[in-house]
Amino acid sequence: RSVYTRSVPAMAPSCPLQSNSDIHCVTFAAGTPTHLAQVYDEWAATYDDTVKHTLAGTGVHHPTTELLSVVKQCVPTAKAILDVGAGTGVAGPMLAAQYQPSQMVALDLSKGMLEKASALPNQGGYTHFVQACCPDLGDAQGPFDLCICAGTFIPNHAPPETLVSLVKATQPGGFICFSVRKHFFDDVESGFSTLQQALVDQGKWELVAKEERDYLPKQQINAYYFAYRVLQH
Repeated sequence: RSVYTRSVPAMAPSCPLQSNSDIHCVTFAAGTPTHLAQVYDEWAATYDDTVKHTLAGTGVHHPTTELLSVVKQCVPTAKAILDVGAGTGVAGPMLAAQYQPSQMVALDLSKGMLEKASALPNQGGYTHFVQACCPDLGDAQGPFDLCICAGTFIPNHAPPETLVSLVKATQPGGFICFSVRKHFFDDVESGFSTLQQALVDQGKWELVAKEERDYLPKQQINAYYFAYRVLQH
């Protein structure tokens, strides 16, 4: 689920993986947004299979299914939804079935990934597709009742400042739900823990849920799954 690249942080994971999972490693070393987009364009055809089988090892797309389990617990209704780092659109059909939104936007850096999402039956429930580079949300300005970001807050991808953009795009009372790999969140240099607390201190949002769950079980990687309620822009 690709959105943005920055210089490779010290905590970028090692990559002992083989075959089609090697491209997963390449995403951590991509030096520019253009390069990262090209990598995901190439990966789009096999992305879902790689995540579910090679990386997770369970046949389940855990970054998405675990986050949507938290979303279901915390978010009662949502008629306008933004899926940041939507990738191939795995979340779309599940969100559409749960909320029947009148507007659901898929945002991703990779044109190839968005093309996969748009080719789903009924376009995966998405009404709009936006190619943008976070923290810039491009044409996806809201206001939204729910913004989700599954599997995109990882090394060398969407920066923590994306959360500020999402607060601005979410109407007060709406929700922002997302995952951050545990090792990445726990490293203060990633910036996520500091910025998330700053937004609480500024009265921008309040924490509704934080759960540690499976992320890529075969790789022994867990993530924190968060739900925040937006209080003000």
